Amino acid sequence: MVARGVWGAQVAGSNPAIPTHSFGVETKTGTLGPYSGPTVPGEMQMENRNEGPAERIIQTLLAHSDHMVHNRPGIVEVDARTVTGVKWSFVTHKAEEGENLPVVYKRHKGKPDVKVGNLWKDGTVRVVRAKVGEYRKPGIFPEVAVWMYRQVAEVWKLDNEFAARWASYAYGQDHRDLKVVLAAFMLCQSRKGDPEQDNGEIVRNDKGEILFDEDLRDVGEAMVLLPGLKGVKYMDPKLLLRIRDLLMVDGVAAINRELGFGRSQRTAFLGRWSKAVTRWLRYREDNPHMLTGLVKKGYRTSVMRLAKHVGYKPQSEAFFEVLRWKQKQSEDGRRDLAIGKQLEAAESWEGMSEQAICERIVQDKPGFKRIVGLVPKEVGVTRAIVAAAIEAGCFSDKDLIIHMVTFEELGLLKVQEINDRVKKALKGAEDMRAANIAKRLKNQENVEMAEEGADNALKAAAEEVTKGLRIYFIVDISSSMGPAIEQAKGYLERFLQGFPLDRLHVSVFNTWGREIKIKDASAAGVRVGFRGIHASGGTSYAAGIQAVQGHKPQADEDSLFVFVGDEEDFGGSFTAAVQASGLDPVAFGLIRVLNSRLTAVQDTARELGIPCFMIDEAIFEDVYDIPRTLRRLVAATPVGKKVTRAVAPKRVTLVEQILKTDLLAKPLWAA
Repeated sequence: MVARGVWGAQVAGSNPAIPTHSFGVETKTGTLGPYSGPTVPGEMQMENRNEGPAERIIQTLLAHSDHMVHNRPGIVEVDARTVTGVKWSFVTHKAEEGENLPVVYKRHKGKPDVKVGNLWKDGTVRVVRAKVGEYRKPGIFPEVAVWMYRQVAEVWKLDNEFAARWASYAYGQDHRDLKVVLAAFMLCQSRKGDPEQDNGEIVRNDKGEILFDEDLRDVGEAMVLLPGLKGVKYMDPKLLLRIRDLLMVDGVAAINRELGFGRSQRTAFLGRWSKAVTRWLRYREDNPHMLTGLVKKGYRTSVMRLAKHVGYKPQSEAFFEVLRWKQKQSEDGRRDLAIGKQLEAAESWEGMSEQAICERIVQDKPGFKRIVGLVPKEVGVTRAIVAAAIEAGCFSDKDLIIHMVTFEELGLLKVQEINDRVKKALKGAEDMRAANIAKRLKNQENVEMAEEGADNALKAAAEEVTKGLRIYFIVDISSSMGPAIEQAKGYLERFLQGFPLDRLHVSVFNTWGREIKIKDASAAGVRVGFRGIHASGGTSYAAGIQAVQGHKPQADEDSLFVFVGDEEDFGGSFTAAVQASGLDPVAFGLIRVLNSRLTAVQDTARELGIPCFMIDEAIFEDVYDIPRTLRRLVAATPVGKKVTRAVAPKRVTLVEQILKTDLLAKPLWAA
């Protein structure tokens, strides 16, 4: 099934008019075996022309969770459940005795490696001769890149300015892949401040002044050039390179040609990327402390790559000196800066003792990544060196969480001062990374500490956005769920505790429904609440609603129903039960497990005339995406327009937030 929202929209599996075929999925490097799904995998969501730009944005944010960039090797396999028609998994490969070709293994944290097949010279992974997937080196996942770029293109085609406001809004959010896609698109789209024309004649106003079109490429430039906002990282050199890499993807270049951006039919169009990067480099050359800071943060080679791509010509030799970039004369003799100049050698700690290294760390306070790169192999990263780095403040709060396993192995979590600092970092955690860390810790107290940090991150994500919203989780435990019930319970352990308990109501149902009390807002609390529940009996979604209908929303609250199940209710839709409950939901969320042909939840949403947001199962495999999805789900939920509402609503929908966002403007130095 292809996940998508229902605003009068068609859904795979519910419309017999949508053809299905068995064929190969075309990718950048070949065809990935049989696929059963829409005629063009990942494109079906484009068929419904009734969707406006707002609905497409919501669909983009909720229907897809895979990363656009993977920094590890992987395998790409057919997966009809995803909007792209394929999925990526982390793999490794190695030569083994008795095997003519390298053996490929899937890797999962905390689990044994799983053999997938053999890696052939053409990059395919096969079992005997049957192809099961394609091996991919680290880098951009082109199928996802093209899908995301297409979503932005469709929004832009419907409303140019709304797309620009979306980009301006996204700049202040934490989704780096989406920011890269939006920045790339805005740098290339065709609204670039040209003079208005009428039948080839330039249009002037009453004063004789030329009228110019809005320059929306300025928004893309602003995303590249602006400094970071509070709590939001600026576009660092790696992200600037990623914008270029994205625009060089064949499918993305094809979309730009289709939309008439650029003129070349062979070369990928980069829009104002080169111009913006040149300005970015010039500003940092004019402010040497910024350039030095980039080198200290490990961006030296990335800055050099940017300079090469845009043919940057520095104003002085100092640019090359800071980057330790040796210059040679070109064949045409055009270069005139730092040719053959001896540059200062990179800093080295070779020959230094452990004590001397610790003293240098306390004195210079370098970042921990830099420390790891400087420590001589014969010394290694010892307990004393790590302790000195913590004491000197070389670890950010995020780094303290990332390195918890190392701290445990070195016995540093037993040091009270260090333990307290890690706890403080976990208390203010911005993402659920600690949930993955917990799986690798051995001491139970440390495990619980990490899990609590993940819970805190989820609660923080929901704290503001859930005001004015009452949430009802309704979970199918009928016999059709079978083994999937344990999977569903695992999802809830990672998601449910993010919602405030005083406005959260949970029920389970088969033929009958009953309420589940969650007594503690934590993964452990959710686990206890669902302990001992197994799949059995028939299916009645109506019974699940009746079990929580006694909890009515307040006058200033909206209701959101989130269903977890396979949608198999042979009674069909349950519209009457929703209406009779008096809960008046403004939207449904659906975590759909298994691949049923029935669509009871989506059918009911359609009959009620409310959106049904599909929540991709894959988000639960990526702890970083869970808080983000929670915020998006709530932000996408419409604010009710009840006549009886006595007070103004507390929430502002995602669309309203985007509409209220001013278009980004370039900084004054670049205007």
